[in-house]
Amino acid sequence: MKKILLFLFTVLLVTASNNPDEKDLQRAVSDVKEPMYTPLLERYFLDNIQALNSRIESLRAELHEKVADKELTVANKAMDYATSTVGNMFYIVAAATSILVLLGWSSLKDLREKIQEQVNEQINALIKKNEEKITALEKNLSERSNQVLKNQEAIARTNSIHSLWMRAGLESNPQIKMEIYDQILKLKDNKDAEALSYKAEAALDLEEANWALNLANEALAVDAEYPNAYYQRACAYLALGYTENAVEDIRQALEFNEHYIDDILVDRSLDPLRDNEQVKLLIRRYQTVPEEES
Repeated sequence: MKKILLFLFTVLLVTASNNPDEKDLQRAVSDVKEPMYTPLLERYFLDNIQALNSRIESLRAELHEKVADKELTVANKAMDYATSTVGNMFYIVAAATSILVLLGWSSLKDLREKIQEQVNEQINALIKKNEEKITALEKNLSERSNQVLKNQEAIARTNSIHSLWMRAGLESNPQIKMEIYDQILKLKDNKDAEALSYKAEAALDLEEANWALNLANEALAVDAEYPNAYYQRACAYLALGYTENAVEDIRQALEFNEHYIDDILVDRSLDPLRDNEQVKLLIRRYQTVPEEES
């Protein structure tokens, strides 16, 4: 190292001289008697580099070996997994085939046909059930619609009858009254004891006793306990001269409705019965009832 420094110093000295020429440089070089480097130092570096290369190669080989081992391990595991999967699939297929054989299905086609048949049966059953429900619903709706129509007709008929009764109450002409009662009876299918009784009363006003008697009998045929029918028939009997029948009908009328005593006391058509003992007894009997009750 010292020799190298000495050589460099000599070169610098030569360079520093005035206009050094080639001869001076050759002379300076010739003055160097020993080598300016040490061969052992170079050898040291070369050996270290060679050892480092050997170590790298060793590590590279070791790395390749480990990677190969890992790849082999992974390949073995993949092979084992594939083998296990195939084996499990085989067992599953074998089990499914056994079940199909036990159930009487020899192939997947039979299975599909059986499933299709069951699905069709369930769909048909569901359709039938829904059709029954729809039919029942339609029937129910039809019945309700008919009931609503009937109710509307009944309401309209009731309103018409009520209007006719009001007209009859305001009318003073017996003939027109009878026409109104006929309209009421038409709406009631000729089965209304009240309308028949009041028609009998109008017939009596027209001095048609026989007609009134027939109308009263028709009213009692509809309702055997309707008091006004007995009262009008009593008036008809009396007009025809059947006094005993008239007294009996008055008794029946009072029995079903004692308030008819007021009509009996003021009705001028019953004047021929004022002296009748049975009528007097009935009058006293039903006149004293309110006093005893009070």
